[in-house]
Amino acid sequence: MKAESKYTAYCGLYCGDCIPFNQPLFDTAEKLREELQKQQFDKYVGLKAKENPVLNDYETFVRVLSSLIELRCRKICRENGGKPDCKIRDCAREKGVEGCWECSDFEGCELLKPLSGYHGDTLKNNLRLIKKYGIENWADKRGKHYVWNNTK
Repeated sequence: MKAESKYTAYCGLYCGDCIPFNQPLFDTAEKLREELQKQQFDKYVGLKAKENPVLNDYETFVRVLSSLIELRCRKICRENGGKPDCKIRDCAREKGVEGCWECSDFEGCELLKPLSGYHGDTLKNNLRLIKKYGIENWADKRGKHYVWNNTK
């Protein structure tokens, strides 16, 4: 199976573009958390906060870091990665389709709408590309993944 097929989610997104699938990012976050614990950094910060009051927010930082790490996706969509209860994946599997691009209702699909906040028109554009070029030949034509990305 070509990477284009393997990394193409049922919804038409490309897993390799997704922040939660950025393994080096999450490896770094986990290493930072481990090193902070190993060094007992909370105790150090407790002393340093007298000189630098922003360090009083260290506990919040650790909670945010832990929450960020929980966003990690270790598997691709087609291997049940991503959101465990993905209604889009469930729908495609129930319909017996390879992805939403094979469904005649994808243009107005209610299940896809919540993703537009992150992905804008990219999702539907990707689905149109996959429908036109096929799952193995579309990925190099895909657009930006997130609405805040400035480049392809």
